[in-house]
Amino acid sequence: MTHHQNTGHTGLSSCSELSRFDLDYSAYGTRFRLFPQSPLLSAYQTPETVWLPLRPSEIMPGPSDARMYVSDAIDKQHYDYPFLPPYLGETNSPALPSADGHFDHFEVGTTEFEAAHMYGTLRWVLDIWETYFERTIHWSFSDHYARLELVPWLDWDNAHSGFGFIEMGYGRDDEGKKFPYSLNFDVLAHELGHTLLYSVIGMPDDDRATAEFFAFHESASDMVAIISVLHFDSVLDRLLDQTAGNLYSQNELNRIGEESSTRQIRMASNDLRMNQVPSPDTPLSELSNKQIHDMSLPLTGALFDLLVEVFQQNLVDDGLISAELDQRSRGLNEDKLDEDGRIQDTFSRAFAENPDGFKKALVDARDYMGMVLSRSWELLSWDMSFPLVAQSLFQADREIFSGHYQTEIAEVFNWREIRY
Repeated sequence: MTHHQNTGHTGLSSCSELSRFDLDYSAYGTRFRLFPQSPLLSAYQTPETVWLPLRPSEIMPGPSDARMYVSDAIDKQHYDYPFLPPYLGETNSPALPSADGHFDHFEVGTTEFEAAHMYGTLRWVLDIWETYFERTIHWSFSDHYARLELVPWLDWDNAHSGFGFIEMGYGRDDEGKKFPYSLNFDVLAHELGHTLLYSVIGMPDDDRATAEFFAFHESASDMVAIISVLHFDSVLDRLLDQTAGNLYSQNELNRIGEESSTRQIRMASNDLRMNQVPSPDTPLSELSNKQIHDMSLPLTGALFDLLVEVFQQNLVDDGLISAELDQRSRGLNEDKLDEDGRIQDTFSRAFAENPDGFKKALVDARDYMGMVLSRSWELLSWDMSFPLVAQSLFQADREIFSGHYQTEIAEVFNWREIRY
């Protein structure tokens, strides 16, 4: 991996060019249409074309390839140990490629579109993170299964990943109607995050698994979703147009797994500290799934804060905002209210002067997080803790970026009371 010497900020990309983490596969890849966010949101009701880094000849009906395959099961119950893949029951007909080998021709609302959307999203997210890792991620279950099984629909109000599978149930819209999670990019990316993490850091024996391990998994998988969605150019543009770069304002990026304009599964931007959630020392048997998710929120908040702090430091380094505005707007401040709107007005004026510079700073912050997170996870094992997560991030920042953001890492973890 290239080590970047810093003059100003990290300089990973240029707004006039693609980041090296936004590779253009249109010369040989395969087309899919994906929703960047839930299509229940008015801004995202039209899917966007994405090119996967596989030639049409490499993707078979299903869709399927050498790494994963869709099993569009009918009337299936969700997997629960010891019941595991492969699914051998009745399935819908596989989604077939067009005459030129692409998968972007299905009508929204069909089972074929849902199958292609699930596969396309997961394959694209896998490519994003294998690019950050700079290597192929070998499945943790590869001794038993060569490929990851994808189930686009269960009549079940949940979604999960497990040993050799990812399967999607449903959420509900504002009217209470079922809406398939196979069309929700955040939920899909989050579940693939679990699969990637098991493959990178391993899985403890059942009698040694801790609540802290599973809380870390939830947090890291949320970050997989956040970083991945920032690879949609339309999401970058919409986010900056809405916030003018003031990412501590409530916005679509920090609303993980949005199910409607008013409901999301979790908030990445939160003000929780470790003394406000269940202790990581609590025995796993004494905690509900919700409590484990709650335990993850300070860590997710710290990592989201780091993304924003790196972005804002990039803006300062490039002369796009003042150090004073950076300090006044930080979520780390006890008093972070903008009652008179002055902070937002200042961001708006600065953004209007150089929107391309803001976009470059955000892409660089995104790629910084993708690189240091992937490296930090390689430094961890299943026998980990939140303090070790912080330590691994310090080390990753030193290895890749010559320690350029050590101060920001220290601030976000100290504020969250994650001692290292």
